[in-house]
Amino acid sequence: MMDATTRQDTGRRRLRRLVAASLVASGCLIPQDDTLLDAVPDFMNRPPRIIESLVAPQQRFIPDFGASTCDLTFEVAVEDPDVDDRIVVHWYVDYNPQDPRGPYRQYELASTREPRRSDRGTLLISLASANNPLAAPGPHLVEALVSDAELVDRVVQPRPVQLPDGTTLDNPGFAVTYSWVVNTVQGDCR
Repeated sequence: MMDATTRQDTGRRRLRRLVAASLVASGCLIPQDDTLLDAVPDFMNRPPRIIESLVAPQQRFIPDFGASTCDLTFEVAVEDPDVDDRIVVHWYVDYNPQDPRGPYRQYELASTREPRRSDRGTLLISLASANNPLAAPGPHLVEALVSDAELVDRVVQPRPVQLPDGTTLDNPGFAVTYSWVVNTVQGDCR
């Protein structure tokens, strides 16, 4: 005659076997996804970066432009982990959002297949030149806007990416800025 403990033990074993068998059997009933990728999907875009230690001029406020010097060169050095991105430096001088205009100048940085671009976005301002945007005495804002995508009114436009299943996904674009305040004073530059 079986005691109560042995019967309970046998019942637990049967229950465990039944649960294990149902788990094994249910695994065969789930359809498997056998979709193969044609190619490795593109990575999502990553933002460029302005290397602040290589920016020129280093001081963000230039208090007396025109007093002792007539020329001023602005430079930004850029890194982007996405080495194939098209990087453009858009130069704005005294940008007014109520009266938006395109960039004063723009400069495309050549791809070197390295994260750090070898050339720099450069803007030379000479008070001796005609139509100089810094000619009027007083404060001016000079901005370098670096983007890895198209801009519309300084707003980055995402790039649509076609996925293997036929849907599209917006791959974001990025923009970073660096700015200087330049106070132009009367001098002997003209």
